[in-house]
Amino acid sequence: MKSKTIVFIGGTSGIGRAAVQHFLKTENQLIVLYRSQEKLNLTLGDTPKSVFQIPCDLCSMESIKTACEAIKTLTDKVDVLVNNAGMWEFGGRQESKDGIETTFQVNVLSPYYLQDTLRELLLKSDDPRVITTASALHTGTINFQDIEFKKNFSGFKAYRQSKLAVVLLTRLWANENKTIRYFCFHPGVVNTELGRGAGWLAKSFFTWFGSSPEKGAETLIHLVESPMDRLKSGEYYAKKKVAKTYTKASYDMSVAKQLDGVVIDYLKKSVALSGL
Repeated sequence: MKSKTIVFIGGTSGIGRAAVQHFLKTENQLIVLYRSQEKLNLTLGDTPKSVFQIPCDLCSMESIKTACEAIKTLTDKVDVLVNNAGMWEFGGRQESKDGIETTFQVNVLSPYYLQDTLRELLLKSDDPRVITTASALHTGTINFQDIEFKKNFSGFKAYRQSKLAVVLLTRLWANENKTIRYFCFHPGVVNTELGRGAGWLAKSFFTWFGSSPEKGAETLIHLVESPMDRLKSGEYYAKKKVAKTYTKASYDMSVAKQLDGVVIDYLKKSVALSGL
């Protein structure tokens, strides 16, 4: 397999850590964005020379912008952008440093900003891919009247809305850009730190019924390594295969376009999006 430059967000715990540790054994060049130096050290061990490490806090658009600028100094192309970071607020509504509900910022706004800002480098690859972690919990609808759940916050509703947004935007991006390939995937129920803020019952569910992070990372690794003629851009994958999504809303491109406009408006208030 030809060596690739892979930018990895959310690679220091759970399925992200398992995937990064897999790619450490390959000839690929890794650029890992991280928030916790301790978790990064645990992930990398004896850091190989092929790994570039960039601090980045997805709750700060300024931090993301700085990280993207650093990436542009390290490489002239990006072959794969992996958006694996995810947030589920169990302890009540929280806001980012930008004053935005954290689930919406980390799970929706940040992946959008990253793929947009790094698009120029992706277009220099002969096989560019953007892979974003979704979930089988992409149910419900997009609450355009209160997308940040300022009233009647529910961590579950915010999370499932964010994962529906991932599916919709993946399909929209694939429809609008035939050069870059876009994918999202469901890793399965995995015993990871996603439920670290939950009560004992929810934590027990992840522990008892969750598969290993290594098992959960298999579809992500498949989407990075498989020849493009075996994959379909814009699709939702599970168990290394194209899977159907569960709701009508997840196929509604008019909703996707409306969501796209909302996201762009949010980002325009925080940072200057490239090309917009």
